[in-house]
Amino acid sequence: MTIAVVAGLLAILPFVGAAPFTITLLTEGLIFAIWAMSLDILVGYTGLVTFGHAAAFGLGSYAAGFFAREVTTDFFVTLLFAEVVVIAVAVTIGFVVTRVSGIAFAIISLCIAQVLFQIAVAWRDVTEGMDGLVGVPLPKMFGVTINAGTELYLLTVVTLAAVCIGLRRLVESPFGRTLQAIRTNEDRAAAVGINVRLNKWLAFIISWAVAGVGGTLMVFLKAGTTPMSLHWTESGNVLVMTIFGGLGTLFGPVIGAISFVFLRDEFTTRFEAWQLAFGFVFVVVVLAFPTGLAGIIARVWRSLWPVRS
Repeated sequence: MTIAVVAGLLAILPFVGAAPFTITLLTEGLIFAIWAMSLDILVGYTGLVTFGHAAAFGLGSYAAGFFAREVTTDFFVTLLFAEVVVIAVAVTIGFVVTRVSGIAFAIISLCIAQVLFQIAVAWRDVTEGMDGLVGVPLPKMFGVTINAGTELYLLTVVTLAAVCIGLRRLVESPFGRTLQAIRTNEDRAAAVGINVRLNKWLAFIISWAVAGVGGTLMVFLKAGTTPMSLHWTESGNVLVMTIFGGLGTLFGPVIGAISFVFLRDEFTTRFEAWQLAFGFVFVVVVLAFPTGLAGIIARVWRSLWPVRS
C-alpha cells in the first residue's frame, strides 16, 4: 500500500509543475535507486560487501543498448535480452565468488568488474571502446515510442514500484530470513542446516538481475553507455548511496540514491571540489545516524506518531 502511494505521488510530479530538468534528475535518481536496492540485497541483507557491483549495472546497459540499436527497441524484449545476459554471467561468476566472504569476496568482485571494464574497452566491434555505445534509440512499448522526459520518467516510476514490491516480498519470505541469518553469522547458519553457499549464490544472481533492470533503463535515458559504467568508481558510488540511505531497509537505498543525485548536482554547481563537500555530508550523516537517512526518517516518524504499547 505504501509503495503504491509513494509511486502515485511520484507519478503526478510532472503534472503539477515540476521542471523538466528536475524530472530528468529524478529519473536518474530512481534508476540509481533500483541499482542501490539490488546492492542492498547483497550488502544489507546477506552481508556480502562488494566493490564490483557496477559490473551488473554496466553489463545490463551494454546488453540492452546493443540489442536496442541492432535488433529492436521494444522495451520488454530488450529488457529480457539484457536480463538473460546479466543472469548468465551472474550464474557463472557467482558460483565462484560466493564460495568466499568478507574482504576476499569484496576484492574478487572488484577484479571481475575491472575485467569487464577492460573487455568493454578492448572489444571495439561491439562496445566501440572508450568512445562508448552511442546512438541508442528510445524504447517502444506496444509499438509506441516512449519519449524522453515525462514518458520515460513514468516508465521508470512503474518499474521502480514493481521492483520494490518484488524485493519487499523477497526479503519478507523465508528466503529473505535465511539471508539475514547468513548476514548475522554464517557459521551458525550453516550449523542449523542452512545451505550457506547456495543461498549466497542465489542472492548474488538476484542482485545482479535487479541491477540489470536499472542498467537497461539508464541506457535509454542516456541514449548510450561507456566503459566507465563498469568502472570500480561507479561501484563506490552505489555503495555510498546504499549506506547513505540505510542498509537493510530497501527504502533507505531509494532515499540515498535520490539524495545522491540531487546533492551531486547542487554541489557540482556550487563547489569545485564537490566530492569533498559531499564526503563531509556523508560522514556527518553516517556518524550521527548509523542507520542512514532511513534512520532519520524513522526517528521523526516515531516522534510524530509514537507506537502505542
